[in-house]
Amino acid sequence: MLIIGTGGLTRDVVTSWEIDPGKRGIDLYFFDNVSHDKDLLYGRYKIYHTFEELEHHFATIDKMFVVCVGNPLKRKRLSDQVQRLGGNLGRYISFAGTVVNPETPLGPGTIIEPGVMVSKDVSIAEGVFVNAGAILGHDCVLGEYASIGPGCRILGRAEIGAFSYIGCNAVVMPDVKVGKKVRVGVGKIVSEDLPDGTKFM
Repeated sequence: MLIIGTGGLTRDVVTSWEIDPGKRGIDLYFFDNVSHDKDLLYGRYKIYHTFEELEHHFATIDKMFVVCVGNPLKRKRLSDQVQRLGGNLGRYISFAGTVVNPETPLGPGTIIEPGVMVSKDVSIAEGVFVNAGAILGHDCVLGEYASIGPGCRILGRAEIGAFSYIGCNAVVMPDVKVGKKVRVGVGKIVSEDLPDGTKFM
């Protein structure tokens, strides 16, 4: 598996990957074309720095990748760029204390961290990142490249628009619609609809 990025979200994924018995024996590789100061993450995982290295990886090792970058718009841009190089946008679901209904449609690029609970009839679009300990209530809809912070509660029938970011421990109440490119601050309770582009800090 190739992970695009070496920052904080990547480190969260590596932690859950390393404790997942189902992932033992599967090699991890990384891509970071911003920082060139090291070639190994944690002294053992290969870091690529050029697009030529990515193309070679896809041709010789594996085409599957995920993008672990916090900014939803950058995550989308990188996903598109790496797919054009020959990669296949995969999914990563941590099974460390995570409950995901097996009928839940998960878009390509979905990343679900440890301790997440996904209820019945939830829809998760391409590129969504759900961080540790979040709860997604029944009939929720998460638009493409939405980011759900650690410990968030997205309650029944709530909708999160594309490219929106819901901060750590925020709560989106039932039936609330959060528009596209919305930012919700840490610990906020969203009880009314938020139009596109809102910053609710």
